[in-house]
Amino acid sequence: MTSMIRPSTGTLRAAVRCGLGVALVVALATPSSAVAALEPHPEDPGNAGGAGGAGGRAGKAGKAVTGGVPSLSISIDNGRTAAEEGDRLTYAVTVRNTGATRVRDLELTQTLPTGLRFVSADGGGSASKGQVRWSADVPPGKDATFHTVAEVGATPEDLLRLASIACANTEGSDRPIVCATHSDQLPAGAAAAEAAHARAHPVSSRLGYVGLGAGAGLLVLALAGLLFVRRSRRGRHLRQPPS
Repeated sequence: MTSMIRPSTGTLRAAVRCGLGVALVVALATPSSAVAALEPHPEDPGNAGGAGGAGGRAGKAGKAVTGGVPSLSISIDNGRTAAEEGDRLTYAVTVRNTGATRVRDLELTQTLPTGLRFVSADGGGSASKGQVRWSADVPPGKDATFHTVAEVGATPEDLLRLASIACANTEGSDRPIVCATHSDQLPAGAAAAEAAHARAHPVSSRLGYVGLGAGAGLLVLALAGLLFVRRSRRGRHLRQPPS
C-alpha cells in the first residue's frame, strides 16, 4: 500500500508565498515587454522616424521635390499666324527663371512637326529626331532666348495648323517642367474655317454672293450706258451741217 506524506503547515505557506512572488514578477514584467514589442525599433526599416525608414525616405523625397524643381516660364513665337509651303519661319524660344536660385544645365527643346524642315539654330542648338535642343544656364530673374530657322515644306492635305512646342526640363529628366506652343494656320485650315463659317451663317454667305453679283451687273450697265452716251454725241456731231 502506498503511503501519503502530508506536508506541514509551514511548508504550504512557503509554497504559496513562492507562487505569489513568481506571479507578481510575471505580471510586472509582461506590460513592459508588450509595449517594447509594439513600439517600433529606431533601426526598424518600417519605422517612420528611423533614419532608413519609410518616413525618412518620404521626408527626403519631399525636400527633393520642393527644392529641386526650378521656377520657370517659357514662350515660343515666330511673329506670324499663317504659313504655307515655301515660307521660312524664324522661331524665338524664351525661357525665364522666375525663382531665386540659378538654374544650371537646363535643357530646352523645340519640336519640328511634319512639314517643317530645320534650317539653322543659334546658341549651339542642334536638330535630331524631330527636335531642336539647347543647354542653358539662367540666373535668377533673368531669361535666355534661342532662335530656330525652319522652312515649310509639303504638308498633309488634312493638316490644318502647323504647331511647334517648346519645353524646358532639368538635365537627365524626361519630364518637362514647363511647355508652350505656337501654331500657324495652313491653307487647308483657312479653307476649313471658311467652309465652317459658310455652314454656320448660310444666309449672310448667300447675301454676300448676291451682293457681289449685283455689283458686277451694275458696273456692266454703267459701262454700257457710258458707251451709249459717247456714241450718241459722236453721231450728233457728224450730222451737224458745216457752217
